[in-house]
Amino acid sequence: MADRIECDVAIIGGGPAGQAAALALAGRGLSLVVIDEQPRPGGQILRQPPARFAVRGWLQERSYRPLKQLLERFQALDGVQWLGGHSVIGLQSGSIIALGPDGATTIAARHILIAAGCHDLAVPLPGWTLPGVYAAGGIQAFIKGQQLLVGKRVVLAGTHPLQLIIAAQIVAAGGSVAAVLFAQPRSAMIAALARHPAAALRRAPDLLATAGAVKTLARAGTPVRYGTSLEALTGTDRVSGAQTSGGAIECDAVGLCYGFVPQSALPRMAGAQMAAAGPAGGWACIHDDFMRTTVPGHFAAGETAGVAGAAAAAAGGALAGIGIALDLGLISRDAAETAARQPRRELAQHRAFAALLDDVADPTAYLPASSADTIICRCEDVDQASIAAQMAHCQSANAIKLATRCGMGACQGRNCEPSLLRMIAAAGGPAQAGFTARFPARPVAIGDLLPPQ
Repeated sequence: MADRIECDVAIIGGGPAGQAAALALAGRGLSLVVIDEQPRPGGQILRQPPARFAVRGWLQERSYRPLKQLLERFQALDGVQWLGGHSVIGLQSGSIIALGPDGATTIAARHILIAAGCHDLAVPLPGWTLPGVYAAGGIQAFIKGQQLLVGKRVVLAGTHPLQLIIAAQIVAAGGSVAAVLFAQPRSAMIAALARHPAAALRRAPDLLATAGAVKTLARAGTPVRYGTSLEALTGTDRVSGAQTSGGAIECDAVGLCYGFVPQSALPRMAGAQMAAAGPAGGWACIHDDFMRTTVPGHFAAGETAGVAGAAAAAAGGALAGIGIALDLGLISRDAAETAARQPRRELAQHRAFAALLDDVADPTAYLPASSADTIICRCEDVDQASIAAQMAHCQSANAIKLATRCGMGACQGRNCEPSLLRMIAAAGGPAQAGFTARFPARPVAIGDLLPPQ
């Protein structure tokens, strides 16, 4: 084990939620530590290039401007210890274990904010393990961070409107998109919008940004198809084609975009109460109106508390910062309530728009069918047939994990858990709480946990 750090507040995650919380706590005489897997702050939404790497016109779209301003304010703070390049592998009440370049570090904190973000829903289908098949968010991260293109002819497929934005970013970076495929018909998306008129009107600029992406794709000659489901991916050494309900498409890269699930391993490990997240699956951390979890001294904000976007994350982070200041006795209850009014209002509005997006992008009825030999757990190479064979004998996700090793690999079930829970539900099994989250949350060498000689 490397050094031990003691602080007043530890923030897990350097995205908008963590930044907003740090800003709310700044200037109060507290020792703050912010931990993030990336070397530089910004989170996935503002994927910063390496410090010695310049990207011309980095994230110039209007939607990124408030987030870049928040990032600038955070980076200007004094008295914040930044632990970039560190993965949190363990979390208990008041204690964090983070793995960095020099080994594991223990951080003891009076209060802890978990703002760990989200990840793409993994969607098993025939051929999805071929090289060249990505989560759509991974493709976007390459573009944001270093303007890297993953292929010469990319197909984006799924149900989430974000794939339109990503496709437009590929085109802007000089790439070519063979097609953007929505599994649901356009009429279903319009009907979902109509069910949330207030949220749609309030966030009209965001909807117009999506329309702008469609125009960009139209100018590039990129077809956007609705009601076209992805059935299989083909290729030998890497993906070379996509089989769809509308025919075959030649490609050398594919991005799957069926929704997002919260990063929930850490609050679950700490014993926080969780609730089922959106239609894509996963678990969101239950919290009160100051973002306190059910574990004393632990707070949750950002996508860890429910996937709702960067603006909602920033509002939730600000609320958590106010709540921590209140619990530390740095502000009065009345002052906290006054300060919380604006971020609470913003969080409610952003979550209303997130509910609209959940309705528009609901993948439940449109997920591709997998075959008996389709790999469900990539880490341990467990296929659908192996899991199905245990359904009659195993009534829980943990039991199937023990019988098949599904969920025992490097990702600790983050990718395969939603697919497994859907399989259990489809087989008529009981409601599930998912895998038991265990230490470590990320792979770690035993030597990194030993005391120095």
